Amino acid sequence: MPTPRTRKVTDDPAAASSYRGRLTKTGNSSGFRFEGALFKSHPEFKGEVKAHVIAPGRMLVTAENISEDRSDLVMDSFLAFLAQDMTRNPGKIRPLSAARVKRIGELTVGIEANPNEDLGDASHL
Repeated sequence: MPTPRTRKVTDDPAAASSYRGRLTKTGNSSGFRFEGALFKSHPEFKGEVKAHVIAPGRMLVTAENISEDRSDLVMDSFLAFLAQDMTRNPGKIRPLSAARVKRIGELTVGIEANPNEDLGDASHL
């Protein structure tokens, strides 16, 4: 089998890389085989992982943490994307305008928020 190759999405070293792999037989099971560069760059994937099919032809692979951390996978992925975009394109970051702050205030008038409020067990899923 030919060795998969890393394909940089951009020339920016802080940018995400994509890694090629392929389905392979592992004993009586099937598995995905990726090049070692993936695991060198992202050692969190050396342990247990979980796959989530998010659309036809699209799969999200997450590292399984032993801790009881129950984070939102979609939100974590979005925040990681946002952090990468901010790193790649710092010139696009702009402060909120006074008009935007005013509009946010208008939309949230009468809404009280308590950051210490207990939202129950469902909020930790």
